[in-house]
Amino acid sequence: MDQETAYLKKRLTDLSRRAEQKNIVTFSHFLNLNELNILHQSERELHSSFETFGGYEQAERQMAAFIPDALSYVWEYPMRTVLLAPVNRKFAEDLTHRDVLGALMHLGIKRETLGDLLLTDAGIYVFCTETVADYLSDSCTKIRHTTVSAAQIPAQEFHYEPKRIEKQGIVSSLRLDTVLADICKLSRSAAQKRISEGSAFLNSKKILQNDYPCQEGDILSVRHYGKFQIQSVGKVTKKGRIPYNYDIFA
Repeated sequence: MDQETAYLKKRLTDLSRRAEQKNIVTFSHFLNLNELNILHQSERELHSSFETFGGYEQAERQMAAFIPDALSYVWEYPMRTVLLAPVNRKFAEDLTHRDVLGALMHLGIKRETLGDLLLTDAGIYVFCTETVADYLSDSCTKIRHTTVSAAQIPAQEFHYEPKRIEKQGIVSSLRLDTVLADICKLSRSAAQKRISEGSAFLNSKKILQNDYPCQEGDILSVRHYGKFQIQSVGKVTKKGRIPYNYDIFA
């Protein structure tokens, strides 16, 4: 276990212990897919139950809430949603995820205080902790050469349905390496390399086994390639191939 992983496990364990001892809900920072994987692997070592949420369904970066058994009050995640919108859409640039993240990092905002960044027609939705929401809203006035305005959106008023592109594929088996190779248009050996280096996540859990079985409903995230969901699996053809339908989260 490397030092970074050991530190995270200790931090998560301490948060769960504090939740149980003080009978309060405690929260982590925003966890990435690898950190969420470590959280789930550490479940037996924790002192309380936990839930995770990132501001919307299918969020990739999520905050963990550690919940004591004898909880007696209503709670909510200490996160906010900030909408950054171009002041003049006519002259706005086509901003990328990297552009937005770079602008926020330039303000001194730490990555762990930020959840997903959603680029939509309405603008850029930024999920962040309560501690940085006001500073972000007041300070982020320009991304590259585009002037933006900021507005905080109440959690109960935020609704988002990711755009999906429907695709069809056909594979020799539903092994993870075979499905990943087909979806990402990689060779089998290249897909296996992605898996062995820890770049493939199935339902937010890192999978290192090439032959791990995929099934309907599974969400596959591959670093640098995107997020996909297997929607349906058809009957095996006479040639022993398996047709399936999947969505690309655009």
